[in-house]
Amino acid sequence: MERITEHVWWMEPGPPDRPSLCGVVGERWTLALDAGSSRSHTRSFLDGLRHAPSAVVYTHSHWDHVFGGVEIGGLVIAQTGTALKLVEMAARDWTDDSTVNDNIREELPAPRVVEIAPADIVFVDGIDLDLGGVRVAVRHVGGAHAADSSVMFVEPDGLLFLGDALCDAVDEQLERQVLAFGAEHYVEGHHEAVSTRAELEAFIAEQRDLH
Repeated sequence: MERITEHVWWMEPGPPDRPSLCGVVGERWTLALDAGSSRSHTRSFLDGLRHAPSAVVYTHSHWDHVFGGVEIGGLVIAQTGTALKLVEMAARDWTDDSTVNDNIREELPAPRVVEIAPADIVFVDGIDLDLGGVRVAVRHVGGAHAADSSVMFVEPDGLLFLGDALCDAVDEQLERQVLAFGAEHYVEGHHEAVSTRAELEAFIAEQRDLH
């Protein structure tokens, strides 16, 4: 766990497919940005954070970002599309090894128990959260990786938490949306370093060239 700005603590990504997690610590309450890929992953995050989150907000519904939500035990905040996916995931049988990928099997060996926390607060385009001395603006941006992708801008820290929004093809609209925040620090779901704006622009250019 690393303190990367005044109000933001970061747990870097790791195997098998664990994404970046952040905790934003305000004067009145703490917010988790994404929940992790299992109870174990999320417990490690919470033990390192040492500030119990009152809520978690999801970037999107992919398993590695939401399976740990039940371990947080607070309110779940999600975009409409993410909330619907959570309901679908809760109804799915995850015990059949033939229907899950290798990363899930490694993160959650059989006998596998998957608990999906439903959304408590659902937004369409965005939601603004005042934690006390720090604000988090959550905005739905969509994109090729997941149509329900949202990003979180932390002020006054100038940090943008991206989830996996830039993991696949990045079109001009998505690029404009991301860069319009004017952030100084960028945390991407599976990138092992916090990026500067120049580094993020180079990464976006690479993604556009690849796709």
